[in-house]
Amino acid sequence: MRPLLACLIGSMGLHLAASAQSLRVEVDLAQPQGAIRDVFGVNRKPGFSTKPTQGAATTLDAANLYAAFGLSQVRLHDAGLDLCSTYTAATKLNTGVSPAQTVSGCELTGTGGIPTFTWTPTSSADADLNNTANYDFSGTDTALKEVASTGAATYLRLGESYNGPNNTADPVAWAKVATNIYQHVIGRFKPTAGVAAVDPVFVEVHNEPDGGFWRGTQSDFYTLFRETVTRVRAAAQTAGKSLRIGGPGFTRSILTTSTVAGNPANGFIAGVGLSNLDFYSAHLYGSCDRASPTESATFLRNLRSLVNNQGGSSLPIHLTEWNIGLGNQCGNAFFGEARTQSYASAVLTQFQDPAQNVQAAHFYAGVPIMALFDFSTTAGKARINPSAWAFWAHTQLRGATQLSTQVCQSNCLAGYAAETLPLLALGAQLSDRTLLVLTNDGSSAQSTTVRVKGLGSGRYQAVLRTPSNAVQELSVAGNPAKVDATALQSLLASPVQETRSDLSPSSGVLELSTSVPARGLQLVELKPQARTLSEQADCLFSWGERQYASLFQPQPQGSKTAGDYYYRHYPTTNTYVGITLSGQRLVFWDANGSVGIQDLGTLSTWLGTAGCQ
Repeated sequence: MRPLLACLIGSMGLHLAASAQSLRVEVDLAQPQGAIRDVFGVNRKPGFSTKPTQGAATTLDAANLYAAFGLSQVRLHDAGLDLCSTYTAATKLNTGVSPAQTVSGCELTGTGGIPTFTWTPTSSADADLNNTANYDFSGTDTALKEVASTGAATYLRLGESYNGPNNTADPVAWAKVATNIYQHVIGRFKPTAGVAAVDPVFVEVHNEPDGGFWRGTQSDFYTLFRETVTRVRAAAQTAGKSLRIGGPGFTRSILTTSTVAGNPANGFIAGVGLSNLDFYSAHLYGSCDRASPTESATFLRNLRSLVNNQGGSSLPIHLTEWNIGLGNQCGNAFFGEARTQSYASAVLTQFQDPAQNVQAAHFYAGVPIMALFDFSTTAGKARINPSAWAFWAHTQLRGATQLSTQVCQSNCLAGYAAETLPLLALGAQLSDRTLLVLTNDGSSAQSTTVRVKGLGSGRYQAVLRTPSNAVQELSVAGNPAKVDATALQSLLASPVQETRSDLSPSSGVLELSTSVPARGLQLVELKPQARTLSEQADCLFSWGERQYASLFQPQPQGSKTAGDYYYRHYPTTNTYVGITLSGQRLVFWDANGSVGIQDLGTLSTWLGTAGCQ
């Protein structure tokens, strides 16, 4: 029994030691890793209307929320730009039944399964397809104006929305109509007065053709895709526009659908031609009960392998929809849970993994469902869901250079690939600031030591900001109803802030201890601490003592204040050096001679020369 007991005790001790191992995050300024990727997009325009069972509809506008939380792109899916609603001279048939039945609108529901909704222009003649009278761009124009009001870029999706047409009898005509929608957006086809032309940051052809959004043949889809890309590229070239076009926004089941014979996902890159793709797009939706950084990391790596194996190793990936669940699958209350914040922050971190080459990404959605901003749960209120703060934190890194960042416990992993460790981490350099987003998807708070390497001399200030991971509500008012600007600014100032000053690196390394809340995140900012005027002057005086030692003896001397002067006196040489506090000029006086106080120039110039800013 004793050997067995000793073994058990020893094993327990090893376990306890392992669980108590310290966690550290290491950021190295000497190892830049390229620009932070712009993955801060969302789906859906910011304006929408509620549909009450009775009474008038309410128009709502989340544009100032989009801007305040840093959303950089708006993907115009489910946003009024569909071919069916835009081009009116077309037949609309339910061809999933026999005989085919005419469809009156642009949605087909209640069929008991995925219907085959075939939309086809009534004429294939260019004279008809280019006839401006056949186009209704009211929905397009509304979307473009609303996106412009957020300050975000437009990510144009050419296709249809859910329950809309998912087949066509004329893929070439489809492509020609899609091209005219693009040309309208850039102001070249039936421009609308008062609506500014937009150069989309990306153009995506179609949406989820491996699911219910395409019910035609694989061959027809490939024709539709190639024709659209070719024609949109030609239109962009004629207009002198830059263009990055790709697609087609495959479903979250892409890893499975890509193995199904006849599915557009099976051999897609070869089917449409690599030269017709500037990017490959797909969707990531975690499961309601199991969504985690491990699940998302596995999907991203498998997706990258799939694209590579199809011959697309050179292609960037776009995750044009991502979130947890689909539609009402998880229930609206789910998106108010704390873990949506840590999940969103973890995924935004993983998108920065250079090995995955994610070029753009769009959360589904800004509003109104599965949303960052929920206007429907509480009457007269906009609920800021926890996931919105993930965007707030990560968009602080926009425009920065990513830094080598590791999370270390028993071993070290890249911060964006540390899903098996308690934290994920993403570090970046923006001007003279070092920024770090720490993400804790665990169920308890996580302590860690942050080590920043490669810093210069001097003092630093660290600011640690921790946003709430609970739902926050703001009142809405007006028509359209939106949150009050003053209340919004107050909300943005609400993250708990801790400032640590007078931090001095040792051999270029600075350590900070911190704790990240459960299912939460923390934004760490480290920047050089500005010197006070007296500190700058003292630095300059000491520099002067070294540079002009014969004038200033004995050394060193302390500084004093007299009237408008901050100065040092050197008794042996009987000289004075100082600054004027009001005019901030550098002055010198040799008390042995007849010349009075000499003005040597502006203090700022001398501070630059001495390196004492």
